[in-house]
Amino acid sequence: MKELNKEGFSLVEIIIAIAISSIVMLSVIALLGYGSHNMKLTQAKVALQDQAKDATNHISSYVTEASNIDWDDTDKMLTIERDTIDNESQKESIVGSTEKFFYWYKDKALYFAREAEVSDPAALAAAELKNHLLAENVDDFECTVNENADTGNKMLHILIDMSDDISEFSCTKDVYMRNQ
Repeated sequence: MKELNKEGFSLVEIIIAIAISSIVMLSVIALLGYGSHNMKLTQAKVALQDQAKDATNHISSYVTEASNIDWDDTDKMLTIERDTIDNESQKESIVGSTEKFFYWYKDKALYFAREAEVSDPAALAAAELKNHLLAENVDDFECTVNENADTGNKMLHILIDMSDDISEFSCTKDVYMRNQ
């Protein structure tokens, strides 16, 4: 009689190998999916953080040099006044004229404009000025003007809440005025 060849794998061994390989592959696929999802969340949060940081830095640069700031809670509008130096007598006369800058919140966006760029500053909150867009995905924009009781110096507290479809971020910043 012929002797059987015992060099191959049995059916049971092949089924066990396929089952173990399937479990390992499913684990790797699940891990890749989890990592991809977390990367998407992180990228969305970083994008919101960058927008919030850019907006607060933009506001800070104007508030720092401001001579006066005013927050209108009804229209959600921040008005910044800055005294400009008269070019002819740079150091002799500090105040030449006053520039105004506006930040306002409308329809999940934060906008910025100079007074010279707009015809009616009172109508800014209602205006459609897409070329003045500072940040998108804004859920809330709040400012509080605080005054130091001892020195009388003003400080602006800025709050920007942002969110998109997958992430949210809240940013606060305190900015002190130098030119009061």
